Amino acid sequence: MVDYMVQHTQNWLNATYGGHPQWNHVTESGFTGWETIFGLIRGLQIELGINTLADNFGAGTTSAFTSQIGAVSASTSKPNVIHLAQGALWCKGYVGGYAWGTYDGVVQSSVQTLTTNMGLTPATSISPKVLKSLMSMDAYTLLSGGTNEKRAVQQWLNGKFSNRSAFNILPCDGLFSRNTQQGMMYAIQYGLNMSDSVANGNFGPGTKTGLQANANVSQGSTDYDKNWVRLFQGALRFNGYASPFSGSFDAATTSATRDFQQYAELPVHGSGDYRTWASLLISTGDETRPGISSDMSTQLNAGLCNALYSAGYRTVGRYLTVTSKRYLPGELKTIFDAGLETFPIMQEAGTSIGYFNKEIGEGHAQQAARRLRQLGFAAGTTVFFSVDFDATDDAISAAVIPYFQGVKERLARTRVGYKIGVYGTRNVCARLINGGLAEEAFIASMSWGWSGNLGYPLPPAWSYDQIQNYALAGTSGFTPDGTSMEIDKNVQSSRASPVGKFDVLATPLVAGAFDRFYWMVTHLTVLAEITGYNIGLTDQSHAVLYYIQGKNAEYLTAKFVAYLPPPVGFATDFFNSFPSWATAQESTAAETDFVGSFAVPGGTPATTPHLAVTARGYLKYGRPTTGQRSTAEVADLGGWVLDLVTLWINFAEDATIPHPATYSATKTWFAKYLGVRDSNESTQKSFSFDDLVGDIDGYLIGSLASDTPNRPLDDVVREIRTNIAADPLWRYSAFYSQRFGSSIANAKAAATDVFTSGNIFVDTAVRFTFDGITMDVRSGYQGPGIPPTATELNAISDVWATLVSTMATSGAGAAPAP
Repeated sequence: MVDYMVQHTQNWLNATYGGHPQWNHVTESGFTGWETIFGLIRGLQIELGINTLADNFGAGTTSAFTSQIGAVSASTSKPNVIHLAQGALWCKGYVGGYAWGTYDGVVQSSVQTLTTNMGLTPATSISPKVLKSLMSMDAYTLLSGGTNEKRAVQQWLNGKFSNRSAFNILPCDGLFSRNTQQGMMYAIQYGLNMSDSVANGNFGPGTKTGLQANANVSQGSTDYDKNWVRLFQGALRFNGYASPFSGSFDAATTSATRDFQQYAELPVHGSGDYRTWASLLISTGDETRPGISSDMSTQLNAGLCNALYSAGYRTVGRYLTVTSKRYLPGELKTIFDAGLETFPIMQEAGTSIGYFNKEIGEGHAQQAARRLRQLGFAAGTTVFFSVDFDATDDAISAAVIPYFQGVKERLARTRVGYKIGVYGTRNVCARLINGGLAEEAFIASMSWGWSGNLGYPLPPAWSYDQIQNYALAGTSGFTPDGTSMEIDKNVQSSRASPVGKFDVLATPLVAGAFDRFYWMVTHLTVLAEITGYNIGLTDQSHAVLYYIQGKNAEYLTAKFVAYLPPPVGFATDFFNSFPSWATAQESTAAETDFVGSFAVPGGTPATTPHLAVTARGYLKYGRPTTGQRSTAEVADLGGWVLDLVTLWINFAEDATIPHPATYSATKTWFAKYLGVRDSNESTQKSFSFDDLVGDIDGYLIGSLASDTPNRPLDDVVREIRTNIAADPLWRYSAFYSQRFGSSIANAKAAATDVFTSGNIFVDTAVRFTFDGITMDVRSGYQGPGIPPTATELNAISDVWATLVSTMATSGAGAAPAP
């Protein structure tokens, strides 16, 4: 509602001072705000003849007012100064009188009320300090969220110390704020007999030493000439603990102290020792206190981890992204092997308001989900998103909250449930946790001078409190040159849930590096979940595999589409959204590039589109059952079945072989080309060793995905690739065991079934029909011998069965081609 007396004040300010070259126009809205307060201050400075105007009531304004006016009262000779004081009263919510420029009884009565509310002796005139407080946004009545208990402490501090020159009158609104915290610090420094020229409101060396020597209080302590008990009780109240404010350290004060110590992870003894004082007064508290948690940008090796453990640390915070400081390949294992736990941090800059909006939050959520899954962090892990600047309340509302809304909404679309944590000031952490946008807090307490730390208690659900940056000294074996490592020491809450070795799933490494194929699948899986969040999980898995399949145009031709239609919900827009989403803010863009092949020991790289077709066949049609181990099934068609048929066509077209061929000739030819490691692609036929590996891996991935339809594809690939990385023979033995029951007879029978189970071959356009699905294997065919004779088929199936059984034990397969 418009306050017309405030509006009058605004109108009068502009009319009276608008011609001054340094005047800033005041909006005439009838609502009090900083713009109006600044206008009152500048108007006063003009009346005092100050040459350079400013938006603050500083030492120069105070000095000029004291020497020229002294106090605003009925005897003040400048009506405009009285008018300014009246306007300030109206803006503060007090009746400023109705006769403008006249200091009458109405004004005096309001000033008495004001000074009483401030905790001062009631006065009828306005002193320099009271006028300075009037010309501010401070409130002297209880505000929403404030408490009478805190207000009583504020009033007591004003009444006790406002006579000191460096002490500014504190707000009496019942809220713990930056000004109130500084007022408390001044009061403590005065108790330590610091002069006004020495006291500065900071928690410096003199204050620390003085508190340690003079301020220890405990049950039974009572105030005399000093006020240590009352100050300690006030600090408890400001931190949200129900303490008496009597000057007597009683059982209730002891109980409140114990509650605070327990929440702050201090030794719980109920006494007001230095460490407790420090934690009540400043965000860092006592930076020398022990902490078992640390965080660092340094990438950790075994020596560094062992040094951290020896120094008493048990938890390390490490980064998910930014190439120079993120988790290295194998680093998590190194951390766990040293007896440490970890917590992941997501920070891409984040050092100013410009790095925060909803869209950036969405992108960071996507990056975090992808990296957490690539590294194997299990569901339930808390990832801390960083707000690494002094965000004001306005900045939190305008930018930080939308950022975390984007984080929360985007993570909610993914299928592995990670918890959201926040790194930032006490105020940032409290607002996000209270707003339901974060579950745990990592407090940036080292930046004790940040406005978001001054005047704010420990936030709810805090897990880590960053209190000291220092260099952990190097020792032999610590680093190659024995140098030190910069770390941040953190106090760890008993409520924290760091990640241990049983909370991280094994992920594959290739030659000591991250497995790029697995990372690509994880990247695409997260994208599929985000962009296709309204379709089922199996269709999301099909979408990823279809995307990979489509990188080879041959696999999108009609014959493959008939066998493997596009997944449900896989619209063109969804398909095309992958590339636009695949943008990383990291410096290593290759991590989001398409991986077209993966290395095969002893062979040329196996293509991922080939694998994707095979995997989709088993995902769509299901893993062949135990009873189907000796038959060829439609699920096999996209893999080894079609490859075997295609190789038969190669054989039939080979003019050097008389057709129909003998058993010996057929066996010799197939043994030379079927599944052979041959680095010379020009001599390879249609079913090389690399094709076979693609078929095998596709079978393992697709079958496991079909068996576990509630499991994201990246987790399936993680398990398969981890098993392969641990034992190169595993893929072959698992395929032979799972598909054919480790039986040569089953493998031979299944290969025979490929060509005899009602399949049709037609000359000129070779059509292979299997379970009603027709595949054009070759067009313009002119060779003889379709389908294979019984003799030829006996040789083909013998070679196939021998190959898969031999690979299961040795991985060697057929002998290399000459």
